[in-house]
Amino acid sequence: FFLTGTYCRLARDAAMIQSLTGNDVTAKKPRIRNRQRRINNKDRHQKLTRWLLKTFPHILQRTSPTPNSPNQQHVLDVAGGKGELAARLVFCHQVKVVMVDPREADVRKCYEEVVLKSLPKKWQTSYADKMTGKNHNDDTDDVGVGFRAKFKQLVMNFNYCTAINNDGDNDKVAADCNSDEECNIAGARRIFTLKDAAQDASLLVGMHADGATEDIVDVALRYSKPFVVVPCCVFPNLFSERFLTDPSSGNRVKVRDHSQFCQYLLQKDSRFIMETLPFEGRNVAIWWDGQ
Repeated sequence: FFLTGTYCRLARDAAMIQSLTGNDVTAKKPRIRNRQRRINNKDRHQKLTRWLLKTFPHILQRTSPTPNSPNQQHVLDVAGGKGELAARLVFCHQVKVVMVDPREADVRKCYEEVVLKSLPKKWQTSYADKMTGKNHNDDTDDVGVGFRAKFKQLVMNFNYCTAINNDGDNDKVAADCNSDEECNIAGARRIFTLKDAAQDASLLVGMHADGATEDIVDVALRYSKPFVVVPCCVFPNLFSERFLTDPSSGNRVKVRDHSQFCQYLLQKDSRFIMETLPFEGRNVAIWWDGQ
């Protein structure tokens, strides 16, 4: 009833429709939730690591895969984030890694809290025994010493100009050296720069490196280095000078979405390869073997 004491007109009309059709129009209809399936990419670094070792097997060796790069020693992991890729390469495969990221990462902690849980039990037990032993000393045991010998980080942004030019104070970034011989040149501590890291790399990797993605490709071309980038964000307003040649019309089109960005990178050199990697999400890779 309304407050006036008369019947509700809508209720009366609903009763009439129900009597004619047999359908209860007042009954609550079940809500249909349009839930999108969440992308499962928690194991993307594990799958990326396997793909890297299969596609670039030379990173397991200390020798250079090409005659024009005799001093290649490490994988250059650009925008490595928390360091999961570096942790897998260093601890699981004994690959030397230099990571470039403006945020300092605790790669050893990432290995213990993220990577180790996915490894076989014997690996977990072996690592736990080493870390809980009576004579454990992080400065002298093989875990700590081995890690410091195989990993260093340049806490900075990666860009093309800094990677090819050492001029200017901002280009000189100190990092932990691997030996006294490396750290002392004419009695002074050696400054390990981004240019050093790029020139001595056996592979450049950019997994969702965002704004640094194109610079990784350009630096790899400059030094004839193998590389792989997995583009993610495009930033069309920030990089407004990017244009793509439409293969069907031949017209220049502004790069605005992910697909166009991948094609834009692919068109930089006819030797580049585009491949879909075996994990969900942004998984299109542009890579080159340096040949």
